[in-house]
Amino acid sequence: MTSRTKGTPPKLSKSRYLSGLQCHLKLWYECYNRELAGSVDAATQAIFDTGHEVGVLATKRHSGGLLIEADHFHHEEAVEKTEVAMADVNLPAIFEASFLHGGVRSRADILVRVRGGKWDLIEVKSALDVKDVNVDDLALQHWVLKGDGLEIRRAGILTLNRDYVFDGVEYDVDELFVFHDLTDTVPDMAEDVAKNVKAMHEMLARSRPPRIEPGDQCAAPYDCPFYDHCTKGMTFPEHPFEELPKLHANKREALRALGVETIDEVPDSFKLTALQQRVCACIRSGSEYVSSRCADVLEEPEYPIHHLDFETCMMALPRYKGTRPYQTIPFQWSNHIETKSGKLKHDAYLCREDKDPRTEFVETLLASVGTKGAICIYTTYEIRIIRELAKALPKYAKRLLALKDRCWDLCAVVRKHYYDPEFHGSFSLKRVLPVLVPSMSYDRLTVQDGQEAARAYVDGLSTKEAKRRQEIHRALLEYCGQDTLAMVRLRKALRDRCV
Repeated sequence: MTSRTKGTPPKLSKSRYLSGLQCHLKLWYECYNRELAGSVDAATQAIFDTGHEVGVLATKRHSGGLLIEADHFHHEEAVEKTEVAMADVNLPAIFEASFLHGGVRSRADILVRVRGGKWDLIEVKSALDVKDVNVDDLALQHWVLKGDGLEIRRAGILTLNRDYVFDGVEYDVDELFVFHDLTDTVPDMAEDVAKNVKAMHEMLARSRPPRIEPGDQCAAPYDCPFYDHCTKGMTFPEHPFEELPKLHANKREALRALGVETIDEVPDSFKLTALQQRVCACIRSGSEYVSSRCADVLEEPEYPIHHLDFETCMMALPRYKGTRPYQTIPFQWSNHIETKSGKLKHDAYLCREDKDPRTEFVETLLASVGTKGAICIYTTYEIRIIRELAKALPKYAKRLLALKDRCWDLCAVVRKHYYDPEFHGSFSLKRVLPVLVPSMSYDRLTVQDGQEAARAYVDGLSTKEAKRRQEIHRALLEYCGQDTLAMVRLRKALRDRCV
């Protein structure tokens, strides 16, 4: 661990305070060794971009407000501008108002002037619900502003409204958001905030970082960007007990209390589910599990077998008429059709225009799957999307809902009838496929998972470069096609294991 150079400890901020609540060592590195963090990935950057876009929209609820434009490198300047703005009684609201109290810098998303010299404090989140970490964020702001002498009438969090329906023309910002009033909650947290701030300042004033071992805090409430550094050179058991599928938190704590680290060490008397017991048995024997019924179950699907996969996206701000914030929008499907003779045919659809893709998605899908044969899926996600499409497009509801009875979940088959120690407790297609079909890999693909596919699709909608858009579409078609071909190969590999 590295020591810090002598000098005045850095001030806290909202983000640093939340990091300190998660882990003091994370806070230390953010203040003194930021270079040890991994680079910001595309998913995190997309969250930042969405948050900024939603935040700008939220300010439109308060016309005539003033934005304090100084960046975080010039906080003192921002504080001075805020003081000037607050003194102007004609300003109804201030955005990014800046304050300093108790060694903590804070910027309020929206500060609304109300009668009697009081203010409403509003934190904006680009989510549908309020999380505990959001309340901690607001509590710190409330503590800072109260400490700086402000009278707060109301304090709350503004989120997107899951029931808002976009008219396709312009956002109604009064309806797009929901205010969650926490006025009665955050003042009671002031004592804890003060204690936390004091503890963080004392920790940052020491010459060396705190000694904290990696643990559950590394991923809650956020994945820590310093995890790779903290675990560098560490060795981990090949099969820790955390690999046991759907292991409840209470049981994890109980196993830790017993000093258990690996699956091998789990006592025979410890109560586990049938699946967890099966995993334990496989790890201890070092061999795969194949149920006596696996071969028969694999023969259940009727030919032609349609191997179906959907790609979807959820945009924080609805893009098309009749859609809501974070509504799941399917934009792509792939179908590998296998006949009884083993012949394969591949159908695919990808919406290539910036339009609501659902009607075209449904029409092309229904034409591809027809009315005969089983529909092989991996998990029941596709069934959920089919139900949502039937509700949104009643014209096609009867034909869509008829597809549900034809669906055959390959993931459920694997979970119930097969296990290999190399699954490491996961039954995801990305984990199962390389074990059973080593020749198939996602590593060479530009798009490698569903989240990347959703981001790539939205990027394709936004880009004005035709070549870039073509590259994105090619990558999406390759990825979704691999998912359905993977199911074909996986069924064959499982049949071979049953011989």
